[in-house]
Order: sequence, then structure tokens, then C-alpha cells
Amino acid sequence: MSHRHGAAHRRFPWFGAGLAALLAATALAGPALLTADPLEPDLMAAGLPPGGEWLLGTDPLGRSVLARTVAAARLSLGVALAASLATALLGTVVGLLTASLGGMPRRLLRGLTETVYACPALLLVLVATELLGGGVGTVLLGLVLTRWPPYAQLAEPLARGALAAPEAEASLLLGFGRAYRLRRHAWPAIARPVASLAALHLGGNLLTVSALGFLGIGLLPPRPEWGAMIAEALPYLQEAPHMLAAPAAAIFLATWSATLIGEGLARAPAPALPLEET
Repeated sequence: MSHRHGAAHRRFPWFGAGLAALLAATALAGPALLTADPLEPDLMAAGLPPGGEWLLGTDPLGRSVLARTVAAARLSLGVALAASLATALLGTVVGLLTASLGGMPRRLLRGLTETVYACPALLLVLVATELLGGGVGTVLLGLVLTRWPPYAQLAEPLARGALAAPEAEASLLLGFGRAYRLRRHAWPAIARPVASLAALHLGGNLLTVSALGFLGIGLLPPRPEWGAMIAEALPYLQEAPHMLAAPAAAIFLATWSATLIGEGLARAPAPALPLEET
């Protein structure tokens, strides 16, 4: 038992988790610690390089790049995290229902899952933001409605296998309901894979949010967002690369940490389930 615990401890993605914790702390507490207003322009300080009062320099409107990068963390990471959690919940519920039902309901749920999965997710999110006018709610809704099928396709066979195990069959014979059998037998079998997939999708959701911001059809200004900051800095790349470096580095670090956590969870051994007392 101790050897198994030690192996799990060594395989846990501590570096990725520490980096994610640092980014989360920056998003939550960072804006309160900065004195510069990320929205207030100062044309006299436009385009200044890093140094002195401006640690990471200023953008074309004289706004602090550091303040805007930190302020954008809450929005970019918040939307990506909320989308990952919501899609994981929706897809897992669909997968569990598909595994526990039979006949026509199972075929309908599988057909719905495969249909949504076959559609290009980014294109659907682009169409949704164009039709509904952008904003946090629209981006979040578009991500949730288009990115849940992988969770359902992952959860269904795992849950079906767990429900076919002898202990799950015994629960059925003893009269326990579907909710109990899903919670007691199916959920432990899918929890770690779903968590790993959600962490990996967090990076993808962040890239999608940033891409929409870069294209100017996602999260609405004047709130800073990493993708929009890159789009604003792109015309000044040659003479002021610092404007682009900070948001690009933030996207890279956030995506990297999510990938490390997801891969670490996928490689870690599954915890042993406690035996039921009789």
C-alpha cells in the first residue's frame, strides 16, 4: 500500500499544479495589488519599453502591459475553467445516462453525441458569437454546447463496464436504484479519466477564447483579454515586441500547466477502492 501511495505521489504533476496555483492566485489577487489602471490610457506614455515605472512597458495607448495582462487573467482563465467544468459535467451526465439506459434512448443519445462531435467546434462557437453578439455568456455557451461529446464518449464505455461488474449486478439484484449504482460503481471508474480530460481541455478552451479575442468576435472590450491584447500588439511587433510577449507567455504558461496536470492524472495509478463493510 505504501509503495502504491509513493508511486502516486511521485507521478502527481506537482510542477503543473504549482504553476496553475500561481496563475490562479495572480488572477484572483493580482489586480488588487497593482496600482496602474489597466483601462486608463496615457498617450504620453504610449509604447514605452519595460523598465522603471512600467515593469513590462506600455501598449499603444499608454496602458500598463503588466496591469492588463494580470487583469486579463481573471477573464481568460475564468471563462476557460468554467467551460471545462460545465462541459465535463454535461458530457459525463450524458455518458452515464447512455451507459445505464438501453434500447431507443441509448441510440438517441449516441446519435446526438456523434452528431455534435462531428461538427467543427470552433466554427460553431464562431457562428454563435456572431449571431448572439459576443460576450462572456455567449462564448461560454458556445464552448459548452460544442465540446461535451468527448466526455460522453469517454464515460459511456467505462461506466458500462463498471455496471456490468459482479458487485454492480449484485446491487441491482438487491434492489438499489440507478442513481446509487451510478454513484457507487460507475463514478469511481470514470472520475480520474474525466478529470484528466477536463484539464487537457482547459488548455484548448483557453486557446479558443484567445483566438476569439484575437479575431475581435469573442469577449467584448474594453475588458482586457489575452488574445485581444496580442491582436492589438501585432502591428507593433517589430518596434515593441514586449506588448505581445506578456499575453503570449501567459497563454503558454496556462496551457502548459493544464497539459501537465492532465497528463499527470492520466498516468497516475487509480486509487484503490475501499471495500464495503457487510
